[in-house]
Amino acid sequence: MIDRIIYTSNGNLRLVEYQKCDDLALYEDWLDPDTQKGYNGIFVTTFENFQSRDIRQRFFAMIQLTGTKENIGAVGISPPETIADLAIWVFRPYRKQGYGTAAFALATKYAVEKLRINELHAGVYPENIGSQKLLLRCGYIPFPEGDLLEKHYLTGADITQHDYIYNVVKPI
Repeated sequence: MIDRIIYTSNGNLRLVEYQKCDDLALYEDWLDPDTQKGYNGIFVTTFENFQSRDIRQRFFAMIQLTGTKENIGAVGISPPETIADLAIWVFRPYRKQGYGTAAFALATKYAVEKLRINELHAGVYPENIGSQKLLLRCGYIPFPEGDLLEKHYLTGADITQHDYIYNVVKPI
């Protein structure tokens, strides 16, 4: 096991430094049809091209089980020149077990408390009920003003990516 910077932890999960050795697991996750559906796009490239990309996010971390130090996914916040948008990837064997909600809550707390981001967004497609519930459990609320009209990656039909927002209310 390699030593990594630990950004934050809740006892069961922690967000840790991404390292290049994580690329194969991330690449394999991007090839998963459910991941492609969740991001409305088919990811087609070679592993070598994937591995040579620059990670431009203002924050990118692996989600790791504290006990085994096994990586089970990743979280990232969009590049600094964009509206802060938090995204999550949970690898197939760990989906639908509550890890996503716990990791998203950890990442939200880290973004607010350590990165000083006062407004976070997250996008979700209408059929992704699980992610909508995750966002609501983590304190995000629908933000229709941020909805994006897109074309479905397979059919070309118009679809909407719904925006959710987490807004830190500062006392007066």
